[in-house]
Amino acid sequence: MINKYIDYIQDPNDTYQTYLEKAKTYNVRCIFAEEDQLEQTRTFLQDSDIIIAGAIDFPEGKMTLDEKLNEFKRYATLGYKEIDYVLNQENIENRNFDAILDELVQVAYFCKQHNIVDKAIVEMCKLDETSKEKVCQLANIAKPVFLKTSTGRSFGGATLEDVKLMRKTLDNQIQIKAAGGIRTYQDAKSFVEVGANALGASAAIAIIEGEK
Repeated sequence: MINKYIDYIQDPNDTYQTYLEKAKTYNVRCIFAEEDQLEQTRTFLQDSDIIIAGAIDFPEGKMTLDEKLNEFKRYATLGYKEIDYVLNQENIENRNFDAILDELVQVAYFCKQHNIVDKAIVEMCKLDETSKEKVCQLANIAKPVFLKTSTGRSFGGATLEDVKLMRKTLDNQIQIKAAGGIRTYQDAKSFVEVGANALGASAAIAIIEGEK
């Protein structure tokens, strides 16, 4: 069932309560809640296995590593158990691999200590093939739970070619999240077939309905 692959992103036309109702009706894998929405979300989803995730430095990817780690500490205190975060975009754009590795390692270490699933977002559209492979190799050292293709807010989103490259290069235990431009059931099915373990999509309802 495709629904349990989908990290559902709120449609800006929906209220947050409508978003929660749709998520529960269609039984998606995961939804996102801001700090001030946590109580409402936990109450509404208390009889559900839908994961309540947070997002750090999204979609900007501008924080320093210290700033980012402080946010992770705050989110851990709030009880988040899954967090998407954007690798520093300047480091990605400048191919600063030492800094990218440092960020991946420190965040992954913190998350393992606090039983948090970390989803590190690389803006793959900003990298050439060699650099994409290199970032995957760095992830093999750091071992985040997920490496994610994109924020979905840049000039390019997920591509099947990127997911194939990631699956070929990443260790088996590192999962892949594809996001950006996944709008139909056929899109979603294709990404899962080439190795995606989770899919970020605001078109969750259309995707799930397309499977029926």
